[in-house]
Amino acid sequence: MAKQNAEAPVPARPHALTLENRKTLSLTGVKEVTAFDEKQLALQTEGGPLIIDGSDLHVTTLLLEEGRVAISGQINALTYTGRGGSRRGLGALLGG
Repeated sequence: MAKQNAEAPVPARPHALTLENRKTLSLTGVKEVTAFDEKQLALQTEGGPLIIDGSDLHVTTLLLEEGRVAISGQINALTYTGRGGSRRGLGALLGG
């Protein structure tokens, strides 16, 4: 009987975010940080690509092996981008 070396697929982590007073943002289900500066952060999440716009943004926690990221600063917008580069704001996702 032949041994199989196939690895089990990695289960998707739940994606959630918590925004407090537009100053601190905690996220789970983060796969990758694709770009970062003090005005914008781009992430690949289990929920799709996410752009965070603001000012004086700082990554305070970065634990990609756990899928966790925390950000501080003035957070002005959270935008999930769909396939083909379409952008959907958080308000559109919540029915607003």
